[in-house]
Parts: sequence; structure tokens; C-alpha cells
Amino acid sequence: MVGRGGLEPCKAGGRAIGSSGPSHKDSRQTQDGVPPLRVNNNGFITFTEQMFSYVPFLNSRRDIIAPMWTDLDNRQGGTISYREDTSSAVLVQVTAAVKQYFPNIPFTATSAFVATWDSVPYYSGGGEATFQVVLVSSVHRSFILFNYGVIAATRQIWLAGYYTMDSVNSFTIPAAGVPELSSSSNINENGRWSFRVDGSPNLPTMFLPFGDREVLNPPSEDGSSDVIYLQQTFKYFGRSYNQIFVNNNGYLTFTEPLSAYDPSLVSARDIIAPLWTRLDNRQGGTISYREDTRSAVLAQVTAAVKQYFPNIPFAATTAFVVTWDSVPYHNGGGVVSFQVVLAYNVHRSFILIYYGDNAETGQPWLVNNNGYLTFTEPLSAYVPILNSGRDIIAPLWNRLDNRQGGTISYREDTSSAVLAQVTAAVQQYFPNIPFAATSAFVATWDSVPYYSGGGVATFQVVLVSSVHRSFILINYGDIAETEQIWQAGYSTVNSVNSFTIPVTSAPELSSSSNINVNGRWSFHVDGSPNLPANLLPFGNGETLIRTSDAGNSEAILLQQPVTFFGRTYTQIFEVTFQVVLVSSVDHSFTLFTYGNIAETTQLWLAHYDTEDAVHSYTISLTTVSELSSSSNVNVNGRWVFHVYSVCDTLGCTGNEVCRFRDAYGCGCLEGQRPNPKTFDAIEFCASSTGTMSLSRCQLFESDVPFETLHLNDPSCSGTLENDRVLFHFDNEGHVCGTTLTSNSTHFIYQNSIQSNLPAGVITRERWMNIAFSCAYPLIQTLSMPMGIKAEQGVVSIDLPGQGTYHIRMIPYNDAQFTSPYEGNVEVQVNQQIYVAVEVEGVDRSQIAAVLDNCWATPVNDSDFQIRWNLIVRECPNPEDGTVEVLQNGIDTTSRFSFRMFTFTRASDRIFLHCQVHLCLVQNGRCAQSCHPGNRRRRRRSLDSYHSAAITMGF
Repeated sequence: MVGRGGLEPCKAGGRAIGSSGPSHKDSRQTQDGVPPLRVNNNGFITFTEQMFSYVPFLNSRRDIIAPMWTDLDNRQGGTISYREDTSSAVLVQVTAAVKQYFPNIPFTATSAFVATWDSVPYYSGGGEATFQVVLVSSVHRSFILFNYGVIAATRQIWLAGYYTMDSVNSFTIPAAGVPELSSSSNINENGRWSFRVDGSPNLPTMFLPFGDREVLNPPSEDGSSDVIYLQQTFKYFGRSYNQIFVNNNGYLTFTEPLSAYDPSLVSARDIIAPLWTRLDNRQGGTISYREDTRSAVLAQVTAAVKQYFPNIPFAATTAFVVTWDSVPYHNGGGVVSFQVVLAYNVHRSFILIYYGDNAETGQPWLVNNNGYLTFTEPLSAYVPILNSGRDIIAPLWNRLDNRQGGTISYREDTSSAVLAQVTAAVQQYFPNIPFAATSAFVATWDSVPYYSGGGVATFQVVLVSSVHRSFILINYGDIAETEQIWQAGYSTVNSVNSFTIPVTSAPELSSSSNINVNGRWSFHVDGSPNLPANLLPFGNGETLIRTSDAGNSEAILLQQPVTFFGRTYTQIFEVTFQVVLVSSVDHSFTLFTYGNIAETTQLWLAHYDTEDAVHSYTISLTTVSELSSSSNVNVNGRWVFHVYSVCDTLGCTGNEVCRFRDAYGCGCLEGQRPNPKTFDAIEFCASSTGTMSLSRCQLFESDVPFETLHLNDPSCSGTLENDRVLFHFDNEGHVCGTTLTSNSTHFIYQNSIQSNLPAGVITRERWMNIAFSCAYPLIQTLSMPMGIKAEQGVVSIDLPGQGTYHIRMIPYNDAQFTSPYEGNVEVQVNQQIYVAVEVEGVDRSQIAAVLDNCWATPVNDSDFQIRWNLIVRECPNPEDGTVEVLQNGIDTTSRFSFRMFTFTRASDRIFLHCQVHLCLVQNGRCAQSCHPGNRRRRRRSLDSYHSAAITMGF
């Protein structure tokens, strides 16, 4: 029934319902306890047994993969074939497909099982189907790819999807008709569906998730990545690296790959080893890495660093993430998952290591029973030799045997109680060294017998450290006499620093001391030097400059800026001796302190200078050794310079004086009495703008910092002009919380100058609120003269203490108001005249102009007894049918028109006048609707007309 690579037709009850036997792949897997795999003619794959059903139902209590389960008949044509393919070309192709559809999952295929139904007819006839399923897998991850070709429509029952025997995981492709399989997708590629089906757990929640550019280390024994070039330099304890190697056995190196699987930190290399042991990713799991600069990842690692190092300002700009996911031990017996993150920016570097569920192992991985501590490698020697070329701390190096009894224990303790205890001890024994412990490593040998018998020993060593200082405390309990060789003390790798406790027998350790406390010895072991008495002692934040010829520190970022003759710096570079930059907000000083300075024939200079050469000073001495005995402050070896004063930056004017009142500021000259009520306020209003200015010195004398003042909108603060603080608002994008109101006579802009309202239930700070307003009259009368010269009628409203705006009356000769009259013009009697009244200097979104009344007089006097009304109470004069109100009360421009006329037995000139009021649009309708009546304009006397031309000037 089964041929190589294909399925032959078979019959069961007259129906072709064939199935393959176990595939070649499954024969092998069955030996490992993995169920076999079978390809069924009717478009599905099973694992545990053959299945001959042609009626699809996914909840069959079996693991089933069904790209298209329906009744198919390969006796009528087509082929059904399968293969397991491990060729590199195919594996590269399916790996690329998986990475495309699942970009955040690191994956490299090791096998592809391909089953293809090619043009297989339906059992009922009427068409055929072409489709393929690909099972893509590595040791720990599995994916399904469904590929659909041409699928004919059918009335047969069909189903496409997958199902598991426990009914926990299943999926049915949601297509209304079977041909839709060729045009539908869950990965945005017509005719292709892809699923991850291995069911493996996600990474532990504390791990960073996989990223878009995850790179896999290839499976290999004791292998390593190729060189990985970092986008940003990583600084590691004073050394800078632009490359890194990810080694399969759980560690990172910088200069070269390393295949070592036995952990040994004395490899003379910079190594980061989250879990150095022998791992084998050929058996499963993945080892992947990426350099990630996405904002979400950087925010996550920045938050982690800030949590663990709250006192160090830091913002990550790069994260290099390496993940060992479910990688087996080389000797079997379990898998490990861990992750290391290098979080760094230009100036600071941190290592974050996360561990998942890691199985126990008997393999080696990185205190010694025989009474000593080593740092670089374990040591089994029981014959004490302190000058062994290693850094060793040996409270009692002797052959001990904890199999016979006693306990040997250790811990690293950062609890506040223990840190306070060891800090107090160090400060007691080393009173001149400032110190606060951040860590205590405690190792205790409690009643541990000697190997030869004859007694037990109880002792303890405590390694006390901060970032830059380290101390050893050795505590001795009861120490029995022994004939075994023993030694107590410490030694260094280069034998430069070592000490042996000078006692003749082991029991004397309990009664001897170097700090006058029996049974306790204490040593300062970080290697930092003592300082001359006149130098400031070392502090907790001390940083060493690495040794070099003509070297210099890296950029040192200052927590508080230092001002140096008008320039402010947040970083500094430092070379040898001691210089102290002392700064406050208001002043900066430089202190040079000299210890013993040896004479030299080299050129030397003691000096400060500024980039503009305006400020400089050179200590003028004959010899360099004189620096230790000279001074400008009467203290040998110390020079002090005042390099910054805040008064130089305040810009006080000739009417002010720099003065200190809680802080430095510009105060008033003698004789200028502060006025805390008004602060010499000056107000200016124009159009829809307002400005209020206050005296800076009077604000200062009243303890009101002008920097804290603002208008109703807190973002509108004052600006300094000479000795006054100006606050400004307008309606052109700088409203600043200004409110607009009106009464019967004026419209009013209102704002206030105020300080920030203090938080809390009560306050004893002064709070200021100065309200000011700009008022503008609502009603005005405007006259437009008519004479020989054409001119526009303009009125400017300027009231003392109030705002101003402008109204213009402009005549036009067209209904579109595009051609105003200019110069000398001639207007014929009965010719239509168009007039616009425009208000300038107000906010047209809030205010409208309303024509109340308009009239004409024969002389330039709006109160002349002879007049003719054109507009009465906002509407055309019903006695003049030529008047039209074209626009009124909806904008800052109102318009009307009428036919030209002259007064009977009077001048051939007329003068127009209008009474205008302003209206706040927000209050509702500004002008009434005018409904013209049936009355016509009264007919004028014939002798009131002239045939001569009339010259009108506006």
C-alpha cells in the first residue's frame, strides 16, 4: 500500500480510504518513545494510529492535522506523497518562512516533513484539490504550514484545521466555501496558513521577551558565535569594547571566542558568566542574542537599573540581550534557562542576569572546606602556602574535615542591620577612613574537626565592602591545638601585599588581635593610599583614574553644575594631585591642595584659565616644591580662588543693587521704598491686548521671586526687560487665560498676575494675586466727511485707563466691496453708493460691530438740525426705499448701501454719520432682523437734484 514517497489507491467497502503506515521519520522516533505519524488519503495526518474516516470531525480524541479533510479518491487521478527532508536548501527555506511569520521566536529548522495532495479528485467527482502540509521542527519548537493551490468547489463535507487529543488546543479555518482556502490566510499571504504547535512555555516573566532581530547561535559542541560588532561601545571596568562573543557554555567574552566548558575565571580575560557549565544546544533549546535600541526595551532595562541602583542616575541607550532557552546540560539530566542583559549608555554599564527554572547538575560550575577563600578558581590544597600566586584570604588554612562534624556556611548579606553592624566595626577600627558598607560576605567554620582528629576549630571571616573600599574582619572562637600544619593571614596574586598573623600556635588566634579586641583581626585591603593631612580624605564616591602615561580620566558627569567665570559645566576631566571644586547655586570656588611635591627639572605650571582668556591666574613660584609651602589664604599648601558669583549673572540695572535675601537678587536702591501692594505696576491696553509690568526690585524686596509669577494660564510667565517684569496677553495665540465680559457700556478683558498656590493644607509662604483689566467702550459715533479730497473716515477711541480700538467708514463703488473710492471722485445723483464700517483692533471671533443709526447732514456736524436718516434702530429708514442693510451684527465689519442725493436748497455735499456699538457674540444675536414694510421712500422735490457733477471726498 505504501510506496516510497507516495500513497497507492486502496479500497475498503468500495471506497478509497487509504492511509500510510508509519513514515520513515516515525520509525526512528518510535524507538525514542515518540508516536508514529501517518498520512491519510482523505487530507489529514494522525500520529497514534491509522484512521479511515472520510467524514471530518476534529473532536475525535486524537492529535490530528487536517489541511483539508474530505472524501478524496486518488484512484481517479492525482498523487498523494510525503517525505522527511533535512537538506540544507529546504531547511533554509522553511526556517525563513517561520521567521517571517513568527519574527519574535528564535528558530532554526532541523527537519521538515512534507505531505502533498496534488490534483486529487473528490470522491463524488466534480473537481479536484491541490494542497500541502509541512511540519517544520527543531528539537524544542514545531510549526505547521498549510499551502493551498487550486481547490474546486464541492458539496461534500469538509474541514480544515488541527485538533489535540485533550481538546485543549484546536483551530478550524473559518472559510465559508472550500475554494476560499486558496485566497484566505492568517499570515497575510493568500493560500497559506501557519501555526506554532509545540506548546512550549514562554520565557519566564522576568526575562526580556525575544525581539525582532534575534540571532541564533548554531548548534555545536562547546561552540561560540562569530564576532558580534556592537553599535555602541560597552565599558567594562575601565576597558571599552566594540565587539563581543556569545559562548554556548553560558558566558560572554570580548576579545576572542572561547570553547572552555570547565569554569575557570582565571583565564586572563574579561568574562561575564551568568552560568558557566557545559551545555549542549545540539540536543535542544536555543541560544540567541540581539542588540536592542527600541524605546520599550530601553525603558524596561532603565527601570530595572533604577530599581536596583536608585542612587545612580541612568538612562539606557543600548541593551545587548543574550538568552539561553531550555538548553540541556551536556551530560543530560535537565535543561537551563537564563538571560544576561548588558544595559549601558555612553558613561555607565550594568549587567542584569535573570534565571528561570534550572535543573540540578553534577557538572562543575563556579568556599573551601579547608579554611580559606579564593576568588578565581576553587582550590583543594590542604597544605597552606600563602605565596601561591593567588589572591587568598585564610583565616585558618588547615586540613579540616566537615564529614566528621561541624558546619561550613556562607552568605552575602545586605540587610540594613548587618551592614550597620559591620560599618560600625570598621569605623571603630579605622576611624580616619570614611566608610559605609554596602555588602558583607560572611563565611563561618563552626566546630569543624581537624582531619587528623584531636579537636575542632570555630572561626569566621567577613568581607566588608563598599564600591571603593574593602576590609577583612577575622573572628576566632575556640581553636583547639593541632599538630597539623596551619597558617592564618592573606596574600595577593603578585605577593606585593600579604600578611601572616604572628602567633606561635593555633589557639593563640583566639586571644590575639591587631585592633585590641581579643580574637579579632581587621585589615584594610582595597589598596587605596593614605593622604597628607591637609588634603581632603577619600570619600564614598571616590573613583580611581587608571594608570597610564600622560593619561586622563574619562568625562566625569557632575550631579550639580559648576560655574566657572560665567560658563556652566556639567562634566570635568581630572589629573593628579588634588583639586576641589566647591559650588553652590550662587558661588563657585576652586581649591588647590598640595602635599609633598618632589622637585623636578620638567616644565610645570599651576594655573587656571578660561576659554575666552578673560580670567586666568598663574601661581608664580620658583620651584614646584614651593607649592607645598605657599598659599594665598595663609594655609601652607592651599590656594583658593573665587571663580563665580551669581551677581555677575543677574544683570541688575543702575536702578538696582545685587543683594542677598534668602537668595541673591536685584534689590532696590536706598530711597526706593518697596510698595508691596502695587509693585509700581504700569498697565497698557490696546486693541485686544493687554500688558502689565511690575518693578523687579520691589518684587525682590517683598520676597516674591518673579520667576514664580504667571498669568491665569501658568504657562504665561513674565519676561524681563531692563528692571521691569512684563506680562502680556493677546488674542493671537497668547490668550493666557484671559476672560471677556461686558456690561451696558463696555466690554472688558480680565486677567491676573499670580504666584503658584502652595500645596498642602496650610502654608506660610506669601501668595500673590494682582487682578487687572482692559475696558473698551461699546457705543461710538462715527462721522465720515465728504469734500473735495477723498479720504476715509477714521475714529480712534483712546480713553485714559481704558483700551483703544479703531473704526473706519469706507465708501465703495461696487456691491462686492472690492473698489473703494480714492482721491477725487465724481458721484452722480441717484447713483448707488456702498458703505462699509470696519472695527479694527478687536477679536472678530468674539466681537461684532452693530450699526444702530446712520444719517446724513449738509454740513460736517452730526448734530445739525437738517438731517436725513438712512438707518434707524439697526434697520433701513422706511421712508427711503433705496437703503439696504447688507451686513450688520455678525462680524467686525457692517455694510449698507443707498442712492446718492443732495439736500434741497443747501450745499451739493453731504456728510455721513453712524452710531456704532460693539456686541459680544457669545451673548447671542447681536442685530435684529429687519422686515421691510410697504412704505416707499418719500419723493424728493425735483429742484433738489442737480445735473452737475458732485465731487465727494470721504
